[in-house]
Amino acid sequence: MQTFETEHYIFHYGAGTAAERDIEKIAALQEGCFSHICAVLGLTPDFRIEYFLCDSPEEVGRICGDDEPCNGFADLPSRIYAVYNDAVQCVGFHEDAHLISFVRNRPICPAVTEGLAMYFDRKWWGIENLDWTGYYLKTGRYLPMDRLLDREVFFAHNCAFTYPIAGAFTDWLLTVYGRERYGEMYSQPNPAAVMEQVYGKAPAALNADFEAYVRLFRTDDALEARMEELLRQEGVEA
Repeated sequence: MQTFETEHYIFHYGAGTAAERDIEKIAALQEGCFSHICAVLGLTPDFRIEYFLCDSPEEVGRICGDDEPCNGFADLPSRIYAVYNDAVQCVGFHEDAHLISFVRNRPICPAVTEGLAMYFDRKWWGIENLDWTGYYLKTGRYLPMDRLLDREVFFAHNCAFTYPIAGAFTDWLLTVYGRERYGEMYSQPNPAAVMEQVYGKAPAALNADFEAYVRLFRTDDALEARMEELLRQEGVEA
């Protein structure tokens, strides 16, 4: 594989691939994401992140050694395997946010870890997390955050629902209660167990406040039609 290095990254990619063609653009994007994540979290890893940019999900599985096709994942402590081709570009904030935030702690609650990564991503399939959450509330497909804090419940539902909801909730928590309290919660092995202690409200009460906030916003018919079409195309059910 070819190699391209920057201040905080080492990129590996095949010759003649889309990743090789776009490597300078990819590197600039990831350095920008890295700077923002570190600024928000108030920490900087003492290692460089290694990216393995693959041509297909099958190549990701082959290179990482488990032969399971995958678009992208973070391999602790410092590696990311990601598909990059003309149709799929799994780069940006998400996996980097996992590796950088795990320097502080690795909570056992996926709603918290994925919520933080989605907070940085801001969007799911190009549409804002908040818009998805509002649409799910409107159409009766919303999954309450106090339930999603249970890892079995979280993994029982499609990530098209769990990820944007958790991302919007994380954004709301950080906006309303601030980074210090969020950091206090995140530093615990099981953040869900200390939410009431940290925020002064039980998860169900926090969810009710969050729902009330989300209902303040409206989406137009065209955006809702686009969201429904995306769900249909992907064959997604809650």
